[in-house]
Amino acid sequence: MRRNSMGHPPDMIMLLGSTGSGKSASRNTIIGVRETFDDDFSPEAVTRICQSAETELGGQTITVIDTVGLSDTSVKITDAQTQIERMITLHGVDVFLLVIKLGETFTVENSKVVQWILDNSGVTFSKHSIVLFTHGDQLHEPIEDYLRECETLQSVVDQCSGRYHVFNNKNEDRSQVTELLEKTESLRMMNAYKRYTEQDYKQTQNRKALLLKKCAAGAAGGAAVGGLAGAVVGAMGGYAGGGAAAGGGVAMASMMGTAVTVGQAALLGAAGGAALAAVAVGSGVYFLARKYISKEKDKSN
Repeated sequence: MRRNSMGHPPDMIMLLGSTGSGKSASRNTIIGVRETFDDDFSPEAVTRICQSAETELGGQTITVIDTVGLSDTSVKITDAQTQIERMITLHGVDVFLLVIKLGETFTVENSKVVQWILDNSGVTFSKHSIVLFTHGDQLHEPIEDYLRECETLQSVVDQCSGRYHVFNNKNEDRSQVTELLEKTESLRMMNAYKRYTEQDYKQTQNRKALLLKKCAAGAAGGAAVGGLAGAVVGAMGGYAGGGAAAGGGVAMASMMGTAVTVGQAALLGAAGGAALAAVAVGSGVYFLARKYISKEKDKSN
């Protein structure tokens, strides 16, 4: 692997974001190429596959990888994931630039794209990431004030350990690039020049698969426990001739204008009890899963 003048491997930067966020324009701003791209306002992605470009600034070799827009309707999310995973496998990444467009409402769709990136890349990703806000010319107040007014964006920045930068891709002033590269170099130093690798990505995917497996098992167990509990409650109500579960069954039948026996009321009550118990247990499993995720993030920090 080639090394720059300081003896460290070249800086590997990957741009991630939704379609139209300004990824391709930001890539050109960083490497100093002025090309015409329509991604700022186009509903379709300019980059159909992952593309990389290399430049040298101040004796430092920098490779910038531009990725497909993750909200591009012509590209399946699984295909985009495969492309991004391939680039990570081939090179590893020093810094991820999570590109978000300023000057417009941060839509639910954009929020989902950003959250998908964060959730699928894991907590290690956060240690290698900087939020890059584009269209800085649309910002009419300090970025700090802008973030305070938008809790969703502030949350994204917080998940990237508070790191962010603002680009105006229409401005040819190279100082904005110099400042960004100072931040990327500082982040590389914090990570002891260790890249985000295929292993980091696979560990995240394995944790997700394990968590989903636990949730599925918990849901199945919840349904079984709920069914048993509901049956017991319903049967007790039926044989008691007016207990809570059977009473519920009679009420349900009454609403439908149907006459029922005590045994039928018990069955209706059992079904209702099973549903309620299953919901209760399922809710418990959900909150346990959220607690597990929170603990995993705390461990990483």
